[in-house]
Amino acid sequence: MMNEFQVGGYVNSIAGHDSGKCYVIFQIDHEYLYLVDGKIRTLDHPKKKKIKHVTMLAGADPEIKEKILNHSIKNEEIKRTIKMLLNRKSSKEAK
Repeated sequence: MMNEFQVGGYVNSIAGHDSGKCYVIFQIDHEYLYLVDGKIRTLDHPKKKKIKHVTMLAGADPEIKEKILNHSIKNEEIKRTIKMLLNRKSSKEAK
């Protein structure tokens, strides 16, 4: 199960007060993921969430992953990529 989660991957929270919210994986630590959304959960204050409380939405974006690992990503980029992913998913579901 741990193998499917990668830095830069997109997850959906399935438990807790943030259930249904989309995040980008910022860091992985044993049974926890550190998640960011660029708005409330910024790069300075990631959300610590148990792996069992999220599901994968999409695999890691290579560009986002590289920027996270190089510490060159900005909150604006996180917000934009999440918005683009959700727009693509909703347009596919509408068809």
